[in-house]
Amino acid sequence: MVSVMLGYVGIVMAMVFFGSNFVIVKKFDSGDGVFFQLWMCMGIWTVGLVVNLIQGSPKFWPLAMAGGALWATGNVLCVYVIQQIGMGLGLVIWGSMAMLVGWFTGFFGLFGLQKDELAVVWLNVLGLGFALASLLTSFKVKVTHQPTEQDPNSNNGEGFVVLPGSEQDSEAKLASVQGEYNNFGHVVTGPSQLTSPFSDDNNNPPHSSNNDANGAKANKLWGIVCALCAGFFFGNNFDPPTYIQQHNCDQDNKCLEEYRGASSDPLDYVFAHFCGILLMAMFIFFAYCIVKRNNPWVSPQICLPAYLSGMMWALGQVGWFMANASLGYTVAFPLAVIGPGIIGSMWSVFVFKEIRGLRNYLLLGGVFGFAICTAVCIVMSKH
Repeated sequence: MVSVMLGYVGIVMAMVFFGSNFVIVKKFDSGDGVFFQLWMCMGIWTVGLVVNLIQGSPKFWPLAMAGGALWATGNVLCVYVIQQIGMGLGLVIWGSMAMLVGWFTGFFGLFGLQKDELAVVWLNVLGLGFALASLLTSFKVKVTHQPTEQDPNSNNGEGFVVLPGSEQDSEAKLASVQGEYNNFGHVVTGPSQLTSPFSDDNNNPPHSSNNDANGAKANKLWGIVCALCAGFFFGNNFDPPTYIQQHNCDQDNKCLEEYRGASSDPLDYVFAHFCGILLMAMFIFFAYCIVKRNNPWVSPQICLPAYLSGMMWALGQVGWFMANASLGYTVAFPLAVIGPGIIGSMWSVFVFKEIRGLRNYLLLGGVFGFAICTAVCIVMSKH
């Protein structure tokens, strides 16, 4: 069993790598996000292969791939969500949903998993509340994007998170503090694409500001629904490998004969999980190419940055695997969800100088304060 201290090391890994993995792609146009996701997932798979070799090539459990497929599906939904309701609101919805789903799964033992053991239950619940408050407060912090050097092949030089033509174009220029450094390292779309990645440009006219109010409300509703679905997938993406670990007939674990003798080491499931991510990303890209009539958005400039970003994200996910096994979902999910936003906001303040003004600093202080209260309550509730 992974030691408790190693579990907190995993939380730190998740915070640092999820909060920093998009720094290296910040200045590159990622188009509508689908091609970017494919290369990012190839980087993820590479880290999984290395972990698999380090672990001595343990038995491959296909069920663990389902968790990776869930993550990749949620990840591509984020592209549509950002276009319909904006990054700030989308992040709060899918981040909160993922955290609540993961927390409830561990607290009540849902989906056949074991209930987490907590020393002080009310402190853990209070910590969850502080985590939600931190997410909601972060939505109010605005980022001022600096003009960047324009790519001659792109339509404009607005930066990384702008979605021109969408209803949130103006909002994107003042995105939330976690806009670019979103909590799970999800796909963040760039400035060149005006339409949804799965729309057929030949049959669908560009978005018009004269759309009736009912159409706009419907789009927003679908955006919220997709954000909830993405959060649900993110919150459940660890369940398949955890289910195998907890049903291996080892010590106090439940016993299913098909999983008898399965490893209790969470790192033994990383490769299968990441294989599921890559296979689903490939399937999504092939479907995208069909919808686009073999005319997908691609860019050679984004390949290496996306690949490296994926490797960084994978290291964060490896840390989260360790934290889940050692600390349980009720501790790992709140800390791993809010932590990366803190790291990302530090990049915005001290390196990119994108967060300015007394109001923003005060709000950011509130985000940090709620995050600290979350960490204190969650850690104390476990021990």
